[in-house]
Amino acid sequence: MPYAKYDGNDPIYNDKEQLLKKTGISITEPILPPKNLVKLTGTLSEFKGLFCYAQLGNRAYLSDEQKQKHNNQLRKGALLATLNGNSIAALAGLGHANGNDQNTYFPAQYITTKLNDTMTLKGWLGFYKFNDGDQVEVVAEKHNDHYEVYAMLKPSEQIISLIPFCFAGRNQALKRYHLPIFIFYVICVLLMNYFFFDFSLENLTIGFGSLGIIFGIATLMVYKNFIATHVTLAERIFTVLGWRNVTNINLAKISKQYIAKLIAQGKYAKECNNKIDAYIRPPKFGEGWFFYYYDPEVLCKNGMSPLRVKNKKRE
Repeated sequence: MPYAKYDGNDPIYNDKEQLLKKTGISITEPILPPKNLVKLTGTLSEFKGLFCYAQLGNRAYLSDEQKQKHNNQLRKGALLATLNGNSIAALAGLGHANGNDQNTYFPAQYITTKLNDTMTLKGWLGFYKFNDGDQVEVVAEKHNDHYEVYAMLKPSEQIISLIPFCFAGRNQALKRYHLPIFIFYVICVLLMNYFFFDFSLENLTIGFGSLGIIFGIATLMVYKNFIATHVTLAERIFTVLGWRNVTNINLAKISKQYIAKLIAQGKYAKECNNKIDAYIRPPKFGEGWFFYYYDPEVLCKNGMSPLRVKNKKRE
């Protein structure tokens, strides 16, 4: 069978075309962004999953009109690059415009299942292995012949599997990138001065100032795109689930904190079977294949920050 066995040997297909060619299974790209999310509860049956790359980057959230406008801009850029004799840049621009940009493709699990034996669920989630008979909560959108799934929770294990990159609210999602970006910025300025200028206070000031403006603009653009796509969807999912203070939720950190509590209680084995555990429990550092532990005591109480100070001290 071409569906996942969750034994560490399952292939990750490059795209739905390769999947169709090799297995005969036809799947759809993620439907993004959803319009009307609802919460469903029930029991799973006929659960099947497989691993494949899909369009899950920011571009996937654009409307057809926005994509066409973006493609036209890329084609104009490719034409200008051609006129200036830069054939490599021109080919790259045309590739992006024709939908061949692999930077928008990311691995995820495509799932199909039944809920309460009546409702058909399909969608793209993390790599967590659900089973027939699991009692679940689902965040989905109704379509003509199925519900498109964006998050699935197993309350008995306190595990949530989501569509990739929708793990945190706007106050938390990008914090982990601040230090790496700053270090990269400093290194770039130092290298620029080392190779092209003298190491002087004046040159360093000019370098940090000019490059800082460029980095600042680029960072703001990335933040804006990420917040408008993955972060907004994450906050919508959290809201449908009834969680509080959604802008401050960070499932990666909450998962790490919860694992620390499980380890202290002797309920989380420190030894790891990489072939199997990658599909059945989140890793100790909190982030794996887009599924996490969640803590209802933290997420569902009014006035409580999702990131508790006492748990932060454990990290």
